[in-house]
Amino acid sequence: MTVEKFDLSSLVTIDEGRVRDLFEQALKRCRDDCHERPGVSKARKVTLSATLTPVCSPEGAMGSCDVQFEVDDSLPKRVSPCYNMKAARGGLLFNEMSPDDINQGTLDDFGPRVDSGREG
Repeated sequence: MTVEKFDLSSLVTIDEGRVRDLFEQALKRCRDDCHERPGVSKARKVTLSATLTPVCSPEGAMGSCDVQFEVDDSLPKRVSPCYNMKAARGGLLFNEMSPDDINQGTLDDFGPRVDSGREG
């Protein structure tokens, strides 16, 4: 049995590197999100926390600690553009040709063009 002192450098070797792998996966998600949405200036965040819980003997003396690691990442929420819709009795109505203004008329509203027979 090999007993080693735990510190930050040994964290990468615990459980065959599984904690390190979780951290790297979270870091990759945040990095990838920065590449996919560079226009979103809100920060991406990766957090590694350690929780230590004393394990006591029946007499109440501390014998060891249970240590658990948590890796968490936080990305800005994904939001759609704002769509202007009309609230009608039957539901919300939207204009597919002008999503930012429900009242905007489009060329489709005028129907097909009728040729007057004139040249020029």
